[in-house]
Formats: sequence, C-alpha cells, structure tokens
Amino acid sequence: MKHFLRDLMVFLGVFGLLFHAYPEFQYWTKRYQTDVAGTEVYEVLAASKSKLKKKKLVIGDSVAKQVLDSLANDSALVSLASNQAISMAGQYVIAVQALAANPSVDTLVLIYHPFSFQNNLASPLSFHYFVKPFFTKENQGLFSPVVIKQVEAIPFYYLAQYRPVLTSNWSPSFEGVSDEKGLFSSISKEYVLRLQQLCAQKGVVLQIISPPINEVFRNQVIAARGEFKAISGYADSWNFYASSNFLPDQIHLNRFDFLASSPWKSAGLIR
Repeated sequence: MKHFLRDLMVFLGVFGLLFHAYPEFQYWTKRYQTDVAGTEVYEVLAASKSKLKKKKLVIGDSVAKQVLDSLANDSALVSLASNQAISMAGQYVIAVQALAANPSVDTLVLIYHPFSFQNNLASPLSFHYFVKPFFTKENQGLFSPVVIKQVEAIPFYYLAQYRPVLTSNWSPSFEGVSDEKGLFSSISKEYVLRLQQLCAQKGVVLQIISPPINEVFRNQVIAARGEFKAISGYADSWNFYASSNFLPDQIHLNRFDFLASSPWKSAGLIR
C-alpha cells in the first residue's frame, strides 16, 4: 500500500508538472497568441502598444479589417481593426493604449457596422475575444460596472487568466441572454462616449463611419437611425449596396472597387 501511495504521489506530481509546464512555456513565449481563438485580437493589442509612424489610426470590426487589409499598400494610415466580438469596450482599450504610445496621432477613425454596436458581451465569443485578452489586471480601471457585470455572468470567467485555460481553446458553454433591444447596446453607448471624451482630451479628431451595408438591411438600419444621434455624422455615412457585393454572411464584402465613391474616400481612407 505504501508503495502504491508513493507511486501515486510521484505520478500526480509529474502529471501536475507536465500539465503546467507547457502552458507556462506557451505563456512566456506568447506562442499561444498565434494558436488560440482570437489571434487577430492579440496581434492588434501588441501593435497598439508599439510606436506607429502614421498620424491616422483606424480601429473597427472585421468588415473594417477586411477592407483595410485589402488596402494594405496605402501608407496614409495604420489599421488596428479586429472584429466586433471585442465589443466597444475592447475598441476603447485599444484606442487608449495606441494613443498613449503615440501622442503624434491626430486622427482616430472607428469603422463599425451598425450591427456591431449590438454587442453587449452576452455572446458565446466573449470569453475568447474579450475576457481572455482584455479583462486583465492591467485594464481593470478601464471597465465600468456594466462591463464587469456582463463579464461576471460568463461561467468560469475567473479562470480566463489561468495559464492552462488562457493558452488553450477551451471555453465554457455559454449562451448569453440580453434583454436589450435595438442596435445600440448600453455598453456601446457608454464606450462611444468614453472614446469621444478620450479623443477630446488628447486633441485627436474622431471620425465614426460605417462600412458599406447590404441593401437587405436598409429598413432595419434606417429604423434605428434615432439610436445613433449621439454619434455626429454616423448615420450620414450609411451607404447601401446590392447583395451581389457581399459574401453569403450578408455582412462582409466580396469586392472593393465601389469604395472609391463611399464615405471612405472623404474620410481619407482611400486615396
């Protein structure tokens, strides 16, 4: 019996060491950031802390990223666009870090589809795309009680920074429930206001515009126009295009040539 207990303890010790050794290696080398869900978010977060050589900075959702990646040869701006799953709270963190590291930036552009503003961190994606990369001790002072409440509603949110979880693709089963209606969630409203205040304090021009919108959503988006009155000029940037210009998800684009006549041109995003 003594031999069995001794062997068991040795086995458990070795197992525990191996169980934690690889995640620790992944964490300290940051290799996990290229393997886990949300790779593009970690890339943007790292870039937001670096010195940028341009004076125009763009953040935004995956439609913004899709289009700006296709214009990668445009030297007038730096894109830190990622996706809507990080919510406006995540976009705000990126802006705070980028503007702190780059006081020479004079223009910040947020490119956001009207549907992206619905995010209130009640999505199954929130654990990977917001809690793990953003909900850290470093950023705690940037989060409002509403954000904290939403995060704490996600099962096992407190394990997100535990190395074996952080460095893996494991996430809890979670189907968020939201009682909010409309396209402009309470978190989006709060963090758009914070973004406006941040840019005013920094003396940075803030532009908030929409990417091209599928014609099939015209009635739904136009009906929500009043929700966005706090964002000057945003509704004026809405341009609707035929479904043939979009991928099957009806949101992302399958061609970009028509952008030359869109608000992207007047915003200086396209030369």
